[in-house]
Amino acid sequence: MNTFPYDSWEAALEAADGTTGYFTWGPGGNTASVVLAIIAIVVSVVAMLMITGREDKLLNEAADHLADKYNAEG
Repeated sequence: MNTFPYDSWEAALEAADGTTGYFTWGPGGNTASVVLAIIAIVVSVVAMLMITGREDKLLNEAADHLADKYNAEG
């Protein structure tokens, strides 16, 4: 399956004027690249906050459990 729309790389380079996007499924500029980058950043930040919150909860529960265990024996 040959999906390359040009006869040679030279023809492709001549046709490249810098205004077309990187995606074969979309015409125009590189808006899709910007949108994907923003989505990736948002997902990364949300995941980081969720992981941090979960670890804080687990560590606080473990600390409380240990405090109760050793304070009860004393």
